[in-house]
Amino acid sequence: MHLTLPEIVNADGLLPFLTLIGAEADDREVVIDFSALRRVSPAALAALSSRVAAWRLRGIVIQAVGLERCSILGYLQRMDVLAVCGFNLPEMFSRHDARGRFVPVRVIDHRVQEMGSEMALCVAPGGDDWEHPLAGLYDLVWYVLTEMGNNVRQHSGGAGFACAQVGAAEGLVRLAIADNGRGIRQSFRDAGLPWAAALDDTGAILKALEPRISSKGSPTNEGVGLTLTAKMAELASAWLLVASGRGVVRWNPDSARPQAGTLRDGGSYPGTLIAVTFRQDRVRDFAQLLDQAKRASGLLRPGQGRAKFDT
Repeated sequence: MHLTLPEIVNADGLLPFLTLIGAEADDREVVIDFSALRRVSPAALAALSSRVAAWRLRGIVIQAVGLERCSILGYLQRMDVLAVCGFNLPEMFSRHDARGRFVPVRVIDHRVQEMGSEMALCVAPGGDDWEHPLAGLYDLVWYVLTEMGNNVRQHSGGAGFACAQVGAAEGLVRLAIADNGRGIRQSFRDAGLPWAAALDDTGAILKALEPRISSKGSPTNEGVGLTLTAKMAELASAWLLVASGRGVVRWNPDSARPQAGTLRDGGSYPGTLIAVTFRQDRVRDFAQLLDQAKRASGLLRPGQGRAKFDT
């Protein structure tokens, strides 16, 4: 199978990209052509890392071509996507401190809390001090990454990858978490939940966004992480995308409700991708934002005190 990556994979190009890389390899080799690529989002990097890992696990040989002609080769190397995918090339530059600029692709392993702290500190340097101006952003990034990272570990049955980027000029923070597991719909079905059989992929995503819905169902896993992440994104006028299987659900700041649909041309992304973009100036008080999200989701009774940070 030969995959030619498009020139630009940003917000508008992400869904066609998921269809492209989601195709099942019907032979023993996948060739990925990077020559035209010149702009790519963290979500695309996490998704590509996830798919390459899945192919390698099946014993498929992966080849990268066109890297010498790729105008963003240095960026791909700095983001560690090539190293994570097993494409090791000499680096013709010196690496500098990435704090406040980006977080390279990370494998989500058992150190989820530590990973969340490291990535949050990279996105919001100094934010681990609660009096720091970036403390709210630090707490939000930590929450989203640890909640979604634990979802990967507990529900997906596959390998997960995360990365982030700060657009200083735009004032935007982009986070992405992707896995190559069973997908949201199948996780519900495997749990034997009686209503799961009637769901398609899009319906499963929407169901996962409801509070207290989990494929585990134990008291320590109450199924609120994705619910609250989505609600905080809505309250903070953020962009959020969840893709799993054929299903896609998106939130935009100018939309009154989520937009639900499917990948075009019958496409399917094996696993789950979550991408969220926050405005830095809308995340000043994380505790207040979390409290508002819990109330809006019906997780706090009227008159109940401020939500605890630990959810």
